[in-house]
Amino acid sequence: MNGVNAYAFNGDLADLERAVIRYTVSFLLQRGFVLISVPDLLYSHVIERCGMQTRGPVSQVFHLNNFENEDVCLSGTAEMGIGGYLQDRIIDMKDLPMKLFSVSRCYRDERGCGSSEKGIYRVPQFNKVEMFGVTANETGSESEELYQELIDIQTDLYSALDFQFKVIDMPLNDLGDQAYKKTDIEAWIPVQKIFGEISSTSNCIDYQSRRLNIRYRNKTGDIKFAHTLNGTACATPRILIPMVSSNQTKDGDVLIPEALQPYFNYKHIIRKEKSFLQLKHFNSRTFTGEILQSNDELEVKSSSLQSKNMTSNLRWETMTKNKDITNCQHIYFRFDTILC
Repeated sequence: MNGVNAYAFNGDLADLERAVIRYTVSFLLQRGFVLISVPDLLYSHVIERCGMQTRGPVSQVFHLNNFENEDVCLSGTAEMGIGGYLQDRIIDMKDLPMKLFSVSRCYRDERGCGSSEKGIYRVPQFNKVEMFGVTANETGSESEELYQELIDIQTDLYSALDFQFKVIDMPLNDLGDQAYKKTDIEAWIPVQKIFGEISSTSNCIDYQSRRLNIRYRNKTGDIKFAHTLNGTACATPRILIPMVSSNQTKDGDVLIPEALQPYFNYKHIIRKEKSFLQLKHFNSRTFTGEILQSNDELEVKSSSLQSKNMTSNLRWETMTKNKDITNCQHIYFRFDTILC
């Protein structure tokens, strides 16, 4: 995946990502949501009935070519899988509103989104906890009430993670085909000095239900089309950007929000490594080295090779423009030569 913003986390950062997801899952279960597992492979017609284009210049959908005579795609969000799960169902009104959520991998081709979104802000594969709601349409207010509940959940979730954000009622030209109403939440990213979107909530009323044939039976026995809603509870790695940068101390340590600590082995801080780096060889062997000098051709004295006096000329291959590598906790290198 070289060149398309592929990424990998290890150590504390991987554990922090897991903690955010576990925290979100626990939060939603306490709010009465039901966890559902949905597939990552979907037929294109399911995605299209949810309101997303699968072909054309604006499509972000990945297609799989090894399914003969079947148009199979990678899911861009669990909303699509849940919609497919509910397709052609008739739900009894006593079971509404239905509040579901799923933890899934998401796949989107988001290349060409602009230089301000380099790094891990927009990536082709990420993790997301997605909320999905189904309501009746008797008074016209049922879906609006759940819509506001989803937004309240998002603001409660993010308020506990100690970063600043703002809630935006999106204009008509930003709604997309399926959304009757949409609200985005943007978080402040100190390192870039901008607000970046971290979640959105949409009330799709009967757009998806008519195309997916999701209906309900009311108290008089009439069968009507339901209303559907969806909202992002958390998406990683994107949510880690404002959370980590907003909770970083002047010494480079990262303070863990109190709400996350029970899911992060009760650790309250991630310490910055000051004098040692974790070096990863291209064949996955790992070395620990002491910094001798900081420049493009980095010289590292290895403490884990057989000969203690061996040095290695390594080329720094991180994407960052910051040449002061002592500010980074983990950096990955590739061996060019080994000098005795």
